[in-house]
Amino acid sequence: MWFVGGGIYPFLSHATETIDPINVVYIRAWGSATILFLAVLFLAPQSPRAFKFDKTFIPIVISSAMYSPICSISLAWSSSRIPGAITALLYSTLPAMSIIYLALQGKRPSRLATSGVVVASIAVVFLIGAPQGSVQIAGIFAALLSTFAWFAATEIWIKYESGYPLIFAIFLQVFIGAIGTTIVHFVMKAPAVHAKDVFNPTMIFLILALASQYWAYLGISRRVSPALLTSFAFVNPLVAGVIGFFAFDQKLGIVQLIAGVILLIGVYLVVKSETTA
Repeated sequence: MWFVGGGIYPFLSHATETIDPINVVYIRAWGSATILFLAVLFLAPQSPRAFKFDKTFIPIVISSAMYSPICSISLAWSSSRIPGAITALLYSTLPAMSIIYLALQGKRPSRLATSGVVVASIAVVFLIGAPQGSVQIAGIFAALLSTFAWFAATEIWIKYESGYPLIFAIFLQVFIGAIGTTIVHFVMKAPAVHAKDVFNPTMIFLILALASQYWAYLGISRRVSPALLTSFAFVNPLVAGVIGFFAFDQKLGIVQLIAGVILLIGVYLVVKSETTA
């Protein structure tokens, strides 16, 4: 999940160079939903019979909307305006968000965690306030929106247990999200989707990566601590930066590199405080 997740960001930036961001999300959503549906048929063929409209369905719909279209479209839109490594760095704030959320619930964070949040926040201010080259402020804010939406969706997913077999619950969440992207696709009057876009090698990777990431991430979300769950944020920026630099010639300015290092130090302090508590 760590390495596949990190690879998504530069590939997404590359895909949006030739494909409308909404279409990228639309294709990814239905492609990953199809893959997960096949997984349901093989691993839990009887599970769809357990589906029912009740109060457990509401949290699934809300988390689905948060993941897609809100998170996915803002991520794709930002990817057309900032390098993938920058987006990956902003997603590195997820562990800090987890600690802050726990604090709001009455679980007082340690000094180490508080220090980490402060350091990470300073780094984000640098990223927003000192863009260079192809880095656009609007793209950074869109990436932050995507990060917040991802965090909120994860918390809803963890808190409200659907009772369905895991693979079917994951498929259902992705499938509902795909319906949401379809609505946005038509409301926003996005360009028509062409076969060359669907079978574009970059899109194929993004579809497979999204399906596997959802499967892994949501599969372990109820089994590990928030700090460990979001620890993928450490590896993602490195993977995104390396792939973006060597495969897609994506460059980062010195300010972004310095801010990235500061951000990772801050997030490390937060997770360190969680895992040693």
